[in-house]
Amino acid sequence: MMIFFKSSYKTPTNLKTFKSDLAPVGFYFDIIPTESFQIPILPIPMRIDKVSNGKPTLFIIPNREKLEKVSKRLNLNINLHLFYTVGVRNLIYYASLKQKEITLRPLEDDKIRTWWNASINISAFNPDLVESFTYINSQFLKCFSNIDENNLDPFQDRDDYKNILIRYCDSIIKYFRKKIEKNIFFIKKENKIKIEKLYLEKKGKYYPLVIKIPVKVMNANKTIEMGFVPYLIYDDLLDSFFYNKKVLEKNDSIDLKVYQHNEIINKRSPSEYNRTISNERELKDLNLEDIIKNLNIY
Repeated sequence: MMIFFKSSYKTPTNLKTFKSDLAPVGFYFDIIPTESFQIPILPIPMRIDKVSNGKPTLFIIPNREKLEKVSKRLNLNINLHLFYTVGVRNLIYYASLKQKEITLRPLEDDKIRTWWNASINISAFNPDLVESFTYINSQFLKCFSNIDENNLDPFQDRDDYKNILIRYCDSIIKYFRKKIEKNIFFIKKENKIKIEKLYLEKKGKYYPLVIKIPVKVMNANKTIEMGFVPYLIYDDLLDSFFYNKKVLEKNDSIDLKVYQHNEIINKRSPSEYNRTISNERELKDLNLEDIIKNLNIY
C-alpha cells in the first residue's frame, strides 16, 4: 500500500507588502540584455510586491534639465517616453513572472491597472534619489557617446569597447560607495533640506534606517508620511554594477546599439538641437493598455 504525506507548505495567495512602505523605483540604462529584458532599461529596486497587490509605487524622476544639458553637449537625443515605456513594461513583466512563480497565479490586468492608477496619483520629491538617478543616466550617456564618437565596434574593437563600459561601472560603484561611506541622506520636509543617516553602525554591523518623507495623495487632496530604506536601494545599485563589471571582464562582447535600434537614444539632428527633454510627455501619460497588450512582445 502506498502512503502519501500531505505537505504543510501552503502556496501564498499574494506577495506580502506594507501599506506605509513607499517603495521608490527608479529606471536606468543597463548594459546587459537578458531573455526577460531584451531592452535593458531596468527598474531598481524590483519592488514587484506593489504591482502584485495594486499598491502605489513612487517613480523616481531624474532631473530633466541636467539630463538635457548632458545630452545636448553630447549631441544626443533621448526619447524619454520610450525610456519610461520600456522601464515600466520591464517592471510589470518581471512582476508577472515572479507572481506566477510564487503564487502559481497570473498577475491580472485589472491589478496592474489598479497599481498604475495608484502610482500616478502620488507625488513626493527626494533630492538624494533624484540626484543619484540623474548621475547614473548622465554617466551612461557619456559612456554611450564615447563609444559612438570613436566609432567602436563591440567585436572588432572589443577591448576598447569593454574598457569604456568597465570605467562606466567603476564610476557608478565609486559614487555609491562614497554615498554609503558618508552615511548621509538628504530629504526635503517643509520646504527645507534636512540630513538623515542611511544606517546605524554598532560593533562593525550596519543597521539600515527607515526614512520617512511627505507624500501627496492627489485624488484625496492630502499629504501622508511614508517610509522607505534608501540604504537598500543604493546597495542594490552597487550589486548591479559589481555584477555588470564581472560579466564584462569575462564576456566576449556587449553591444549598446539596442538603444539606437529601438530609437531610445539617437544622434541629435540640427533641427532638434534646440528641442528640450522637458517637452516630452510625462511618465503618467504612458499608454498602459499598450504596455499590457505588448507585455510579451518587444
